[in-house]
Amino acid sequence: MYHLKMGRQLAVGVHARAAALAALLGAVCFSSSASAQPKDDAKGDLDDSPAAEKQTTDEKAQDDKAAGEKEKPQEAPPEAADENAPFEREGKTYRFAGLRFRNLIVPKAMINLFADGGSSVNVFTFGPELATRRDGLEIDLAISYADYSMNPFLFKGKNDGNDAWEMVSSSMKLVYFTTDLLYEIPLDKEKGRFSLLIGGGVGLGVVFGNLYRAQAYPNNPSRLDPDDVGSWNKCTGPTGGFCDGSNDHFGDYDEPSWINGGSKPSVFPWISLPQLSFRYKPIKQLQTRLDAGFSITGLFFGLSAGYGL
Repeated sequence: MYHLKMGRQLAVGVHARAAALAALLGAVCFSSSASAQPKDDAKGDLDDSPAAEKQTTDEKAQDDKAAGEKEKPQEAPPEAADENAPFEREGKTYRFAGLRFRNLIVPKAMINLFADGGSSVNVFTFGPELATRRDGLEIDLAISYADYSMNPFLFKGKNDGNDAWEMVSSSMKLVYFTTDLLYEIPLDKEKGRFSLLIGGGVGLGVVFGNLYRAQAYPNNPSRLDPDDVGSWNKCTGPTGGFCDGSNDHFGDYDEPSWINGGSKPSVFPWISLPQLSFRYKPIKQLQTRLDAGFSITGLFFGLSAGYGL
């Protein structure tokens, strides 16, 4: 009995020790696998989380955008506006200061409407001009010097007889103060370089200088040719015939002005209508014009150039 009991106790002890050893080994293995596993589980949790999916999607979108930017051709930069373009905007005022030149033609035919004799005269004028433009309307203010000097010619009134011829010459000068009002007809709307201007002008001229007149007699009384000044002479005094005593126009007689009771004008009006101009504006700062028209003294042609202010 003793031995049986001792055998049972020994067997129980062995089994208990075996069970304890197995439990110890299992605990060691479990703790080893538990300490080694979290990295993989954390990675798995990160890979499977919504944040990870969003990050992956964003990275892919950035990669696609970068690839698209590389493949997309670069657009050319917009062209800079030309500061010298001649086009004029609506509602904006443009001013130009410059010079004008004109040739006034006083034809003999126009003189003969009111008197006999005379000759065609070219009167050259020039001076400063200020042009102001806005919405196709141009106003030109000008001061012009005009030389009305004339060589001797024969002249008399329409109703006077052949013995009333006088030899006339002039050293007169005029200073005109004029205003032209012109309306623009564009010929180049997109660029604004070419246009026609139509309108007219008014002004007043102040007269300086001398007007000489003297009674004249022909070298050959049987052959009167008022167009041949060389065949006539000035009367030196009242000798009868062509040199009568109806006035004191002898020798180098200088006609007084209106102020002094004579017939020489002190001021002279300027009226031009119509006036037609061709305008060329190559750049913003420069405009040029070719002018032509009719005035109370005849035709005129001219040109002008102005620089933008």
